[in-house]
Amino acid sequence: MAPLKILQFCAVDMTADVLLRPLIESLKAEGHEVDVACAYGDRTDRLRDEGWVIHTLPIDRKFSPKRNLQTIQELVRLLRREKYDAIHVHTPVAAALGRVAARIARTPHILYTAHGFYFHERMGRIAYELVFWLEKSLAALATDWLLLQSEEDYSLAKTRHFKEDERLMHLGNGIDLNRFYPTEKHISPEHLKFLFVGRLVQEKGILDLLQAFDELTKRYPNATLTIAGELMTSERDQETAKQVEAHLAQNPQIHYAGFVRDTPSLFAAHDVFLLPSYREGLPRSILEAMASGLPVIATDIRGCREEVTDGETGFLVPVGRPEALTLAMRWFIEHPEQCYSFGQRGREVVEEKFDETKILSRQLHLFAQISSREVG
Repeated sequence: MAPLKILQFCAVDMTADVLLRPLIESLKAEGHEVDVACAYGDRTDRLRDEGWVIHTLPIDRKFSPKRNLQTIQELVRLLRREKYDAIHVHTPVAAALGRVAARIARTPHILYTAHGFYFHERMGRIAYELVFWLEKSLAALATDWLLLQSEEDYSLAKTRHFKEDERLMHLGNGIDLNRFYPTEKHISPEHLKFLFVGRLVQEKGILDLLQAFDELTKRYPNATLTIAGELMTSERDQETAKQVEAHLAQNPQIHYAGFVRDTPSLFAAHDVFLLPSYREGLPRSILEAMASGLPVIATDIRGCREEVTDGETGFLVPVGRPEALTLAMRWFIEHPEQCYSFGQRGREVVEEKFDETKILSRQLHLFAQISSREVG
């Protein structure tokens, strides 16, 4: 197998550091040369200190014609100068711009991992059809391999003929099962500890959760909620974090942990995990919680419903319904013994379906195929 020169392209350095690190390190261990291109961020210098090659480009996380064109132009120059064998793109806007630039630069192999198609069931019809058309067009014209984390996305891409079947892969998502595992704990029903981990933006359902928890503490004043996450300056939604901050001052049972690097310890210190998102791909946070033995309350949307079995590993509730979140949280307070049984089943599901080693193996095999084509 001839080593490849690969560019991993994403919008922000956090994606490379948190989501892509296992893949990047595995590819390097296989002998490939792997660089990263993204916007400069809080982690860029630290990653460079680790020996990563990171090219920084101006990347907006929204469609902005002038800035998007600048990103494409700079990326085309980078691809032509460095002569990469393959580019692997991630996250919606970066993936679109990256594939256009790669086609212009004639990069031999273009891979796109859809962590979750940008169009979703809650979009208006016109917006949905427009984004659907854009995704399908880019898949046909500027994508050589389309990797889908969500099984729902994979089924849709297959039935709507986004690519030939041999160029589609249901990749899935996975986590390190040796890093996340259940720990023994004493659960106090009156002091049940709830946890949210995610970006502080409205589409993560954080405002719904705060409203639901306020209602919960009227009846169970000793329950606690920890919010772990951060707001990046590149986020389109800067207003929600301000509302969260104001809310923290009103309810002393809500604790803000900020960004937490030691997430296994965070999960171990809590009893129930919540992710009331409006849109997801195949969220890792739920998998980490389940692997840690926590029951999960999530919204009934793509991705979440592939991970959470309602009434078995947790509960799925309607989107944008704080009262449903409150009822689900109350149920665990009133049935604390189920925290263990739900959590135990969640761990079993993750071991069966979401082992990171299997996900990495599929990607490494694909790059090996590409390498053999280069040799041939």
